[in-house]
Amino acid sequence: MNPQNMNTEEPNKSIGCGLISLTIFSFIWVILFSGLNLFINWVNEQTIMQISGHAPDFRWITHMITSLLILVVCLLMAKLVKEPRIKRIFKLWTYAAILAVISIPAKTLWLAEQNLTAILQAAALLMVIAGRNLFSRKNGEVSEDSSGKQNFSGVIVIIGAILSIPWLLWGALGSWLDTLLAIFVGVIFAWYSGKFIFQEYLNQSNPVDGSIKISKIIFDGLVVAVFLLISITALAVNGSQQMLVVTVPIAGWLIAAMSFIWMKNKDHGRLPASMIIGLLFSLPLIFFDMDELSLIFTGGTGETLEWANKAAWFTFLAIQFFTIMLLPNLKNIHRISLPKSAHLGFLIFGVATIVILYFGWGQVGFFGDNQFIILKQQADVSIASSIQDYEARRTAVYDELVKTAEATQSEIRNRLDRLNLNYRPYYLVNGIEVQGGLIIKLLLQKDPSVDRILENPQLRPLPKPLIVGEGGIINLPEETLWNLTMINADQVINELGITGEGILIGQTDSGVDGRHPEIAAAYRGEATNDDYNWFDPWNQTSFPTDISGHGTLTLGIMLGQNTGVAPGAEWIGCVNLARNQGNPGFYLDCMQFMLAPFPQGGDAFTDGDASKGAMIINNSWGCPAAEGCDSKVFLPAVAALKQAGIYMSVAAGNSGDYGCDTVIDPPAIYSNVFSAGSINQEGNISSFSSLESFAVDNQNHHKPEILAPGENVISSSPGGAYSMSSGTSFAAPHISGVVALMWSANPKLIGNIDQTSKILVETSHAYQGQLPNCVAPSEPIESGLVDAYRAVQAAMDWQP
Repeated sequence: MNPQNMNTEEPNKSIGCGLISLTIFSFIWVILFSGLNLFINWVNEQTIMQISGHAPDFRWITHMITSLLILVVCLLMAKLVKEPRIKRIFKLWTYAAILAVISIPAKTLWLAEQNLTAILQAAALLMVIAGRNLFSRKNGEVSEDSSGKQNFSGVIVIIGAILSIPWLLWGALGSWLDTLLAIFVGVIFAWYSGKFIFQEYLNQSNPVDGSIKISKIIFDGLVVAVFLLISITALAVNGSQQMLVVTVPIAGWLIAAMSFIWMKNKDHGRLPASMIIGLLFSLPLIFFDMDELSLIFTGGTGETLEWANKAAWFTFLAIQFFTIMLLPNLKNIHRISLPKSAHLGFLIFGVATIVILYFGWGQVGFFGDNQFIILKQQADVSIASSIQDYEARRTAVYDELVKTAEATQSEIRNRLDRLNLNYRPYYLVNGIEVQGGLIIKLLLQKDPSVDRILENPQLRPLPKPLIVGEGGIINLPEETLWNLTMINADQVINELGITGEGILIGQTDSGVDGRHPEIAAAYRGEATNDDYNWFDPWNQTSFPTDISGHGTLTLGIMLGQNTGVAPGAEWIGCVNLARNQGNPGFYLDCMQFMLAPFPQGGDAFTDGDASKGAMIINNSWGCPAAEGCDSKVFLPAVAALKQAGIYMSVAAGNSGDYGCDTVIDPPAIYSNVFSAGSINQEGNISSFSSLESFAVDNQNHHKPEILAPGENVISSSPGGAYSMSSGTSFAAPHISGVVALMWSANPKLIGNIDQTSKILVETSHAYQGQLPNCVAPSEPIESGLVDAYRAVQAAMDWQP
């Protein structure tokens, strides 16, 4: 008989009240600090996503402090307590706490570094396993691996298949590398969990006489659950906490019950238990991208976060169901012995179920992030400044951009063709989006023509298409909207008779409800067709469509018949945010379309027509680091658009709650764009409005340049409805509309970006509202409130 599987422990029939109290206190301590670790770091990650990576990242500090606090208590209890069972409990937890301490480096990585995180997780697990094995050999302990052949049960495959159902149906795989690394870490976690749970605790915990006590299983289950909780604390990062804390610790009671079922076997059920734990840990990592589990990006109805949480709670309930079904039937199940053919049948049925579900109803394929290669040589379009004719100037910029891209990309495109890689070239920024992950980046980053390579994140597909927004329940007031009267836009229309006629605005946003009565007639394609007028690189829709409603709202502020600043202007549109997480590629797709639109299904390089492009581009979006952007990514693009005479009106951002110096994301951070902060109906800067910054390319250029209404603004929303919304996204459209009025009033001003911006600033009203907390009374707000009437009058008076 193997002495390892004998319960040689002498039961201690008298445990003092002091020891019981100390043990309970230590239980609470470990659970409390594990929970605090998970919660605080999850909040920190959400904050980092919320303000574009500019929040302090103290995850590793939180993790280090809480892990050490857990380790110290567990280590002291394991060393000082003499009662064998309590000693074993805290010895088991000590190993999990050691894993938590070793995992500190993984908490220092940027949130999007999923592959490197997985490698560090695997390394930490292997270090703990190797350390335990080394300790065992030094102390002459018998290795659990000498206990004989491990048991396998086809029933476990059936259970695993059931647990996999929501992940197969509602999730989607990342790249092949993402998938392999998630499986690899899951296998090692299974090995780690099975090794320590059974070797350090359950193998010695099961009674020698084979008696089954439900109370003991419940207690052992709690011990295992806390061990798994500490382990999840060690490994959960980048949003995975909210899934792993639901799916893994709850298995503690099932594992304890399984050890009783197999108590007479040599391994006490370690193999099937390890399989279950490994599956519960790896399924969330395999089928959901942790980068996407952010409230700001995918927290909406029908989005990724909703499906991930549904899958996690389905698994939670399934584990509970299996546990509850097992506990009262342990004695009967213990006596059942199935033939090998039955196990084989269960294996085949379980695997077949997984295959059929995935290929029949899952999101089949690999959906990893891409890479965005930015070349060193960017186009020089300065010659366009000497061209007086507006259309000729635009065409010259477009031609030079395409010419430079074609000439400088040929070699790297040939290399990509030889590697049989899919790619998409760009000209507005001389770059190439390449389908592939870390390995592709490593292959190409040393190319002499490459300046740098950015992540180009790709959202994984959803199990169901998002439902088109149904709009709000706001009734359109009979009187002129407050935001229009605040900037005197109504005076421009009523007294000067200027409506923006003859000006084409480009809308780059979530889309547009092209049938909304406020904006339908102003669509340039309404009288013709959608060629050169609409582009959807996300879903390839052929007619203006808006799922979230954001783009319909912003466009209504620009030129809605009742809600707009410039109701006489026309518009064309492009979808850069069909879902609320973009990337450099999608943003450039739309900027290129606005410079030189092309027919449906056309090619941006060969079919673009700069004479049909937008005069003003509204940009109620920003590209944070979480979407793959660095501070310089769009610098060449906005410089080229300015040379082409295209006005870039941009939202300043919504990070003002975090203080000053919060205009932090491109394109608002550039001096070549005009950014707008938000003001409310009382004349105060909105608390969320980013403020008091300087352009990243010109430290003397103040940001935002101007203020406009952006809080509780009523505008059009999908389905012919109206909604009230807040954000600098709704301030920028006021500026787009005012520029349309100015250029309509004086066509000589069209394309003169600097003069237009100068008039806007000089005719704005000095800010008279309450100062934000971060602004000293002696340093007044430099941004003024836009005045459409004064700006249009000044535009009419201007002569070149």
